[in-house]
Amino acid sequence: MNTNIDDALARLASDAPYRGLTGLEDRVLSAIARQPAAAIGTGTALITMGLALTLGVFSNVVPAADAQAAPALSPLGAPSPLAPSSLLTEPR
Repeated sequence: MNTNIDDALARLASDAPYRGLTGLEDRVLSAIARQPAAAIGTGTALITMGLALTLGVFSNVVPAADAQAAPALSPLGAPSPLAPSSLLTEPR
């Protein structure tokens, strides 16, 4: 297949533009300018916000279980007493 790109571009430039492209810009801009339809009503949005607020307050007021610190991880045995976190918590 020997296609010279210069010859192909010259043929493309000499052809008349495709008729389907006529008015394409106007159609696209008018579609952009149209207002989108409301997806949900105001009442539904208010109910959803109220439910989310109620769930958030309830989840903070009624904890599932008491919080407990995780055991210290030390890959080489006992935790180091000179770790920066232990040095900062001790009184001077």
